[in-house]
Amino acid sequence: MAEITNDLTWSISRASLFQSCQRAYYYKYYGYWGGWKADADDKAKLLHILRNVKPMILWAGTIVHDTIKDALLKYMATGTAPTLPALQEHATLLLRSGWLETINKEWVARPSKKTNLFELYYGDGENYGECKKLPREQTDAIKERVMSALDAFMHTPVLKDILATPCNQWQPVDENLFFMLDDIKVWACPDFAYTDSDSILHIIDWKTGKEHPAQLRLQLACYALYAIKTLHFPIDRIAIHGVFLNDGGRRSDYQIDQTLIDGVTNQIKVSFNAMKGKLQDTEKNLADEENFPCNPSEYTCSTCPFLRVCPAIQ
Repeated sequence: MAEITNDLTWSISRASLFQSCQRAYYYKYYGYWGGWKADADDKAKLLHILRNVKPMILWAGTIVHDTIKDALLKYMATGTAPTLPALQEHATLLLRSGWLETINKEWVARPSKKTNLFELYYGDGENYGECKKLPREQTDAIKERVMSALDAFMHTPVLKDILATPCNQWQPVDENLFFMLDDIKVWACPDFAYTDSDSILHIIDWKTGKEHPAQLRLQLACYALYAIKTLHFPIDRIAIHGVFLNDGGRRSDYQIDQTLIDGVTNQIKVSFNAMKGKLQDTEKNLADEENFPCNPSEYTCSTCPFLRVCPAIQ
């Protein structure tokens, strides 16, 4: 088996974390490395756990995405179209199993495979991972958020277009893909993409949060860049969309042109070089924690998984 290496790559999420707090970035991409091994030091093991702690609202979004992905893959394999009861039953099972994984602390043995919810892990102050209860209205709101998003998915015209498109015109469903931009490995994970009868490639991102146009434009443009470089679609044959499932399934279209592609290309290179410039050893991708300062803010710190170890709030 080939040795697993920690390589410097670029993704929307990685670049966003680097920009918001470099210490959290260090913990997530460097400090945890090897923490899954039995002989790892205690801090690496702890960071391996913490990097997988997830706020409930993000967990809810993951469940919506996973439910949609599974439903579309089932349709591709069997021709069975999704129904709202089936989607909601599937999501309920994921909610229940994730909750049990958290309160039974299954994440202790398998941090990256089992659910660990922020509100429960940090719920009892210093007794990390011991909180087992939350207000009923809080858990009910999360469940309702998931169910309403799936209802919107079933009623959005985008789904009708997808199901009317032969599956051999679909791209891989919600898979981790990458392309090379010069010597930079860039990750791209479109939620869905298909080619319509006019040979237009539609790239779709399901959203369970609010619309942030600048961030979404960058994300969708990155996916478009993947389509240009790997699938060889010309710019004028690509359409990019965000679909907001907690806003009734509203589709928001973003314009794509050469200026946007040139801009995202430059932004990726600048961002990558900034991350690379922080390294202690660029050849081995080694980093020194002290070279990545904390950037405390009420917004980012309130749900940061690394609260337990952050020196800025001790």
